[in-house]
Amino acid sequence: MTKRTISFVQPNFQQGPKEFNAYYLPYSAGVILSYAMSFDHIQSAWAIDQLIWRREPIEELAPRLAQNDIVAFSTYVWNHRYNYRLAQRVKEINPAVTIIFGGPEPAIEDPELFVKEPFMDLVSKMEGEITFKRILEDFDTDFTHIPGLLINTDKGLVNTGDCARIDDLDQIPSPYLTGIFDSIIDQNPDVIWNATLETNRGCPYQCTFCDWGSLTYNKVKKFDLTRVFHEMEWIGANCGFVTITDANFGMFVERDNMIVDKLIEVQKRWGRLASFSMTWAKNQKNEVVDIVKKLIKESPNFGQGLTVSVQSMDHDVLENIKRRNLDQHKIDEIFALCDRNNIPVYTELILGLPGETVQSWKDAFWKIFRAGNHTGINILQAQLLENAEMNLLQKRMWKIESVPVYDYMSGSYGDADLNECVDVVVSTKDIDREAMLDTLVWNSFIQTFHINGLTTYIARYLDKAHGIEYSEFYDDLYEWVQKDAWFGQQFAETKKYFENWTKYGSINHPPIGNIQVFGWNLVHRTTLYMQQQDRVSYVFDSVDKFVKSHYNIDKDIWNQLMQFQRNYVIDYRDLKSLPITQQFDYDFLGYILDNEPIQQKCSYKFDTAEDPDMSMDRFLENMYFARKRNFGKTTITRHSIHHAQLA
Repeated sequence: MTKRTISFVQPNFQQGPKEFNAYYLPYSAGVILSYAMSFDHIQSAWAIDQLIWRREPIEELAPRLAQNDIVAFSTYVWNHRYNYRLAQRVKEINPAVTIIFGGPEPAIEDPELFVKEPFMDLVSKMEGEITFKRILEDFDTDFTHIPGLLINTDKGLVNTGDCARIDDLDQIPSPYLTGIFDSIIDQNPDVIWNATLETNRGCPYQCTFCDWGSLTYNKVKKFDLTRVFHEMEWIGANCGFVTITDANFGMFVERDNMIVDKLIEVQKRWGRLASFSMTWAKNQKNEVVDIVKKLIKESPNFGQGLTVSVQSMDHDVLENIKRRNLDQHKIDEIFALCDRNNIPVYTELILGLPGETVQSWKDAFWKIFRAGNHTGINILQAQLLENAEMNLLQKRMWKIESVPVYDYMSGSYGDADLNECVDVVVSTKDIDREAMLDTLVWNSFIQTFHINGLTTYIARYLDKAHGIEYSEFYDDLYEWVQKDAWFGQQFAETKKYFENWTKYGSINHPPIGNIQVFGWNLVHRTTLYMQQQDRVSYVFDSVDKFVKSHYNIDKDIWNQLMQFQRNYVIDYRDLKSLPITQQFDYDFLGYILDNEPIQQKCSYKFDTAEDPDMSMDRFLENMYFARKRNFGKTTITRHSIHHAQLA
């Protein structure tokens, strides 16, 4: 008998710059198909036609897909507009094809879902493996007896309830080990693949801005470790990158230590993995720091460091977003531990969360600086995800306004008329639009001067030696630089582009070098122009004038501190001169980090691992996209009587 056919669509985005030709394998599609095809009665009745992993022209792809009995779509923020448009076109060509959607993006709580998206026949909620298998088994029915579905019927939306959680994940075959991806890899030898590694499934937390915990019933289930190890061997032999997608990697300390050991082993044996990354547990223990230390020591291509997710440093905001698992004392301990062990540490702050004010937002930076994290802060704008509580329930309560931003994944695809979008928060009950714009400009300022390193050690020294709070120093500096002609122009233009972004969803910014600038990374704009326009020395001269006019500092200490600070920031034009070693009469690092006496002679070596021959364009790209942690800053090695320390 002739088999019915399935095609599965999960176009993912590229990994890194386009010239890498690196793509994510369609893991979700693969794992759902692997499970279904593990049953003989389904394999005898159904065949996989196509597995779509990157964007193809819709008018070329749709006629091919329309020949199938089922076309399934795994849908995320980075592909939902493409998937919707493609599905609509497939349905126009062949109304008889069954269109199935799954993933986190379909609005499963919206009673008008099928009114808005009439081309959908079925939407799978939560985990999709068992639900999809049952659809194939009972394809000639009305599906109403299958839990976990929204069904588009003549009488409207039918909700069949929730499906049972998969307790034993090992009943789900691995798409890597079953050969689902083999043909894709064989047919595309020029592609560098990024594999998604799922060692567990679920999230124990219920952050309102996220839909992860709600979609996985808040309980974490683990895959068998032997199966995970086999998958890692396959990945090491076939892929250039691996992303561990566990919501909280490191929460199972002993097990995750073994996984890291295996990763390092696989990387060394196969020599193909350029890097690997993971989302760390939300409230790390000291043992997690030990895991990161091991990665940094043993894996030459691991430079990610430790990410400590905080989102806000305000207690009330954390309560509002149900981030009650966050122990701020523990955060301080982790920052200090990383500082002592020379581990890069990074955290995220999200602007626009319920209850956040302009003041509490700025205070978050001072708290993080004081805790010991000065250069690893990612500034994000809040988004409204379709199935997150913040969108479904809190939006009205907190008067949250959002706009669809269409440069979310721009540059990854080339669909000029089909850029993906997300709903970005532009005002709340506590931060109106004008205040939001001003705060976005301020973010650019603090990114340029402290996080990107221009005044980091100056601010730390003044805080420690003179009791000048970070808030006082940067409030005064912000007022000062806005009166400067060059900086004044930069910040005025930055505000204009942010205004376009928050009004129209795009900014229409001219390229900087080879960079097409988007709203998400506008905080780097001033830094990029500073490098491109050869303004680094000009900026330091301005800082010199500012400090001398505002604070009474010993002249000799100040001159040497300024030289130390200059050496910390890499001016592209001085890249080839690194490393440099200089003698100082003052031990700035020992004083700031270890409370040692400042008046002791010290030798510092300022170095970088970057290619001294890289082009200006590549230098700017690395800085803009943050492809390398702490890019644009030197590593500082201190040589004193007692020891050497890397900062």
